[in-house]
Amino acid sequence: MKTLSERLKLAMHQSGHTSQSDLAKLAGVNQSIISKILTGKNETSKYSGKLAAALGISADWLINGAGSMEGSDVPIQKIDASRLVPVWDEKGDTGDVVSWHESVPNSYRIYLMKKNTGIEKAPEGALVLVNPSLKPGNNELVVTNIRGSISAYRFLEGGAGLGFLGVDDSRIPPFEISDESCIEGVAEQILIGRLR
Repeated sequence: MKTLSERLKLAMHQSGHTSQSDLAKLAGVNQSIISKILTGKNETSKYSGKLAAALGISADWLINGAGSMEGSDVPIQKIDASRLVPVWDEKGDTGDVVSWHESVPNSYRIYLMKKNTGIEKAPEGALVLVNPSLKPGNNELVVTNIRGSISAYRFLEGGAGLGFLGVDDSRIPPFEISDESCIEGVAEQILIGRLR
């Protein structure tokens, strides 16, 4: 097979992923990319590796036509790119990803709590799935970046301006937010690695 279009058509047919929209979701790419490849408008694509991973085939075969579709004797494990969430820290995107247990929007992020936060649901070692585009409501958990330190707090409405941040211990008073950019986003889900 000489073209990327021919190889992708064959791989979709043999893998049973004949729906462009389903494959797009699995690979984490736009459906229009797949359409352009299949119609021959795109003779190459930077997304070919993602498509190969989603189909469970050899990327070298799909991209270059080299070797066999299956690759080596060891079966290639399919990857559902719609479940891959980028990991962020105090400096931004780390380049790492976590495979979450379900599909999530592309804008979501994962933060690793490197220390106890004062929030029982987000202890040290917890992975917090964050929606950075959602405005927090009263008593919702948020992930913050304050003075270069990632932590979790409860968002509390009120005050003269932007609200307050508090922890579970009532002996520690909430403090007023002076800059809303310190809030990285609202916690959607939390994965705790180990319960003691």
